[in-house]
Amino acid sequence: MKKTILILLIVVSPFVAKSTDTTKVFSRNAIYSVSGAFTELDNWNAGGENSSNISFLIHENWVKKDPSFTTVHLLEGNYGLSRQAGTLTKNADRLEFTTTLTGSPKVTEWNLSSQFNVKTQLAAGYAKGDTTLIPVSNFGAPIYGQFSFGVGNNSRENWQLFLSPMAGKSTTVLDADLRDKAAFGVDAGATWRLEAGAKITLNYNQQFSDAFSVTAKSDIFYNYWGPLSATDFMLDVIALYKIEEAFSVNAHVQLIRDIDQIDAWQRRSVLGIGLAYTIK
Repeated sequence: MKKTILILLIVVSPFVAKSTDTTKVFSRNAIYSVSGAFTELDNWNAGGENSSNISFLIHENWVKKDPSFTTVHLLEGNYGLSRQAGTLTKNADRLEFTTTLTGSPKVTEWNLSSQFNVKTQLAAGYAKGDTTLIPVSNFGAPIYGQFSFGVGNNSRENWQLFLSPMAGKSTTVLDADLRDKAAFGVDAGATWRLEAGAKITLNYNQQFSDAFSVTAKSDIFYNYWGPLSATDFMLDVIALYKIEEAFSVNAHVQLIRDIDQIDAWQRRSVLGIGLAYTIK
């Protein structure tokens, strides 16, 4: 019996642009990545099915320091598709932008600060039912928006911390079918929901060596009118290790807790090995 197997792993990952000179008023840290894994089986006695996966990642961090204030812009996005046994499904979809404005350190490391954040996704999302796929999200469903006032600390080169006792969060659902199902904590038939609470944001960028770097972001939001157990939590970590000039290993881990989506911890982990191009 003829037996053939073809397994191909392709990762173009990541493009990194980095400037960390603290004497500069502007610095940038960027990661662009696309990775794919493809498996084709023909008369494979051990079993299995043909499958393919592709994942895109973007992480852009801009920091501008002026005499009076520091501005931090953070753009994050990732999108992933998986195809198995002829069925195409989405396994990642996120687009998020954050702007933080903080007074520059003069007398103290802590200064008045404000932050704006918006997050959504690009395409429809589905959950597996008994016989069919069930729509659970879509473009514009949801859209999360946050505007917060508090204090920030930008005195360290590698991290920025933001604390807000006055944070507003909006959840918008533009999809009519999902609105009728009271999705994402929005009342049935309503388009949006407002919450007031407290927020903590931590951004971290560290170049440990010429070969190894870590970028991370953590968000915590507590609704003053909700139970402590309903606190939203998000952690996003990207680690990059250059094997040699042309190759790298990168790991991306996401951890989410939001009971308005699902009453359980959500985790996504992606490991890629492939080509890398770095600019310092």
